[in-house]
Amino acid sequence: MKSEKSDGFRVRHSSTDPLASVAVTVVCALTACGGDSSFEHAAYAPGQIARSPNGMVVSGSPLATEAGVSMLEAGGNAIDAAVATAFALSVVEPTMSGLGGRTQLLIRTADGTFDAIDGTTQIPAHPPPAGDAREEGYTTIAVPGTVAALALAQQRHGRLPLADVMETAITLAEEGFRLPDPEATRLAAIAARLSAYEGTRQYFLAVDGSAIPAGARLVQSDLARVLRAIAQDGPGVFYRGWIADSIAADMARNGGTVTREDLATYEALPSRVVRDDYRGVEIVGTYLPASGATVIEALNILEQFDLRGRAGSAEWIALTTRALLASFEDRVREFDDPAAHAALLVSDDWAAVRASEIGGPNAPGVAAGPPETREPEHTTHLTVADRTGAVVALTQSVGPTMGSRVVTPGLGFVYAATMGYLAEVPPGGRPFSSQAPLVVVADGVPVLALGGAGARRILSAVVEVVSRVVDGRVVLADAMAAPRFHPTPDTVYVEDRARAAWPDSILADLSDLGYAIALRSSAPYFARIHGVAFDPAEGIWTGVADPRWHGAAGAPRHR
Repeated sequence: MKSEKSDGFRVRHSSTDPLASVAVTVVCALTACGGDSSFEHAAYAPGQIARSPNGMVVSGSPLATEAGVSMLEAGGNAIDAAVATAFALSVVEPTMSGLGGRTQLLIRTADGTFDAIDGTTQIPAHPPPAGDAREEGYTTIAVPGTVAALALAQQRHGRLPLADVMETAITLAEEGFRLPDPEATRLAAIAARLSAYEGTRQYFLAVDGSAIPAGARLVQSDLARVLRAIAQDGPGVFYRGWIADSIAADMARNGGTVTREDLATYEALPSRVVRDDYRGVEIVGTYLPASGATVIEALNILEQFDLRGRAGSAEWIALTTRALLASFEDRVREFDDPAAHAALLVSDDWAAVRASEIGGPNAPGVAAGPPETREPEHTTHLTVADRTGAVVALTQSVGPTMGSRVVTPGLGFVYAATMGYLAEVPPGGRPFSSQAPLVVVADGVPVLALGGAGARRILSAVVEVVSRVVDGRVVLADAMAAPRFHPTPDTVYVEDRARAAWPDSILADLSDLGYAIALRSSAPYFARIHGVAFDPAEGIWTGVADPRWHGAAGAPRHR
């Protein structure tokens, strides 16, 4: 292998590096034959790690995870379980996602085929004037995509009837559930803003206008009626039936711009699947409006350097910072041809160019990059696998907490905020986001699948976890619990929480390299990753829910 020194790292020019051995790296890491003992790791709660040969479901809510597990136990496949989990999340985690939001799916079927579905919210034909930059309310609402995306995934790849897959979500809405502390806390934080909207007051505040307390039973009868209509009649009732009539009428009454025609013409679209090798494994994601290509580009840049034994070091932080900022910059490059742009982002040749431009880890200061966007961190991710090797990584969101904060009376679900905080997008366009569902394949077998919630911090977190697993030979649970960082053009934010903090010595080394550092102790800031790993030798799936959140991993109790 040809190589040359670069700031103490060896710049790689071929894939013959010993790190390319899957048996030595990824499978080793996933089966716990390696480890990283240099950090205190965030503590996992009971139920956040599970192991099983029969498949796995991981999500941000124990109730939603159980909905997916019940589908696997009923003979469903990974797609059935993922769709059931996603609909359940729309009921039990309404601050994060819902029927009025956007969804991205990456599906690996049992035969090894990849499919991807874009359910991004779409700008209506006659949006508000460009100067209307509100962050909430009716004018921030675009055409929802979640229902179309989930229904299309089920139609293409599911094994069970849609009505069966949605039954748990319907029951949770109809009979109610005890509001968990974190969800109650988020609702309380925005209670005053929710009170401005009739439907939202009706469904998500107490009768006296106060916040619903943790532990109270939240019953959503109207949402149950909407879910049952979709289960029985399909997504057409949402986009062209009585639900669409209710949406359009509410928008017209209150200054919203989504019309009946906007709803009737919406379609979930195929996403462009992108992939490339990283040290002998294949990374598979999706192109814009998701950001899997950005993750792949950052990893491709890192692949130009020998990182053995360096994952978690100050030099690794510095190099990954520069790789991430370069990939953030390239994500927004102007390209007339999306295919050409996608090919560039995952090109090894382009990664080599960018690696030479950013220099090694000792290059001074922080690299140039686009300003941090105001893309909110409130999103949810789920990952599902079944015993046949089918895998689904699915991310969905409504934007900030409770999205637009608008709920149509009689329907019960919140709409995403799309037009208030993103750059101007033309009518019919779909704004990109940092949603980045990802699957890692080794020797034709899916060995890792993950994604996250947390705006642009999703991308830094996913890159860090994959690099720790592959380069650091760290088990998935340790890679996810280790402290994280996130770069902006002028500052590297580093995690500083109990049992998830960077050692002072590493921060001192990073400072000596010329990087401005800021400590962040807020748990949600550094994204929340939910992932699964597979050990081909043992035939065991391991599910890991991020310890920074309150999610759960679960598996079928029988084959």
